[in-house]
Amino acid sequence: MAKLVALQHNCTWGGQVLEVLLETAVKRGADLVLIQEPRGEKEKDTTRSHPSFNFIRGKGPGPAKCYIAVNRVSKCQVTELGSLTRKCANHVQVVEVVMPGGQAVTIANVYDRHAGSERECPAQQARWGEIASHRRVVIAGDMNAHSKLWNPMAIRPRNHIFWEELIQNHQLVIRNSQEETRMGAGANLHSIIDLTLSSAQSSSIGALYMAMPQD
Repeated sequence: MAKLVALQHNCTWGGQVLEVLLETAVKRGADLVLIQEPRGEKEKDTTRSHPSFNFIRGKGPGPAKCYIAVNRVSKCQVTELGSLTRKCANHVQVVEVVMPGGQAVTIANVYDRHAGSERECPAQQARWGEIASHRRVVIAGDMNAHSKLWNPMAIRPRNHIFWEELIQNHQLVIRNSQEETRMGAGANLHSIIDLTLSSAQSSSIGALYMAMPQD
């Protein structure tokens, strides 16, 4: 049975960062790349392309906050489940992925930008109860959330309540190591704000799923 390989990274609107990410994905033989903040506010979708990948882009108003890049040579079948994310303003994508000889896996690509009340965050308006209830599910992306649940070194919790409740209510497994996922001048000490979560039945996928630290 073929193994599913995926990468996740927030490109922070950087065109060169996206190019490097996709080249890295080619070298690692990735089937999927989950991308957050793929382009600037004034750029067009057509400015983002790569000869080795097809893009699944957000369809809502405003710049898409998430892309999923599908390797053209991958044998996986990918179906977008748009009905689960209609109220998310391009902050969440959900797809069903089937590898040859394998079972269907639901994968959610997330960009959750904290601005004011947690309950007003667009990414949190997806049909998460239904998404997280899938038997084989992987949820990954930039949650912009600080919590001791996934980072014992976190000092101040932020944007954490929703994600903590989702993890606990659906018994999701946190696949992160203790490696920081955001580095640089704007990072708060040891910062882990990108998460890879999965159902217990998706343990083999979680082991293959690699979160790339932000530069």
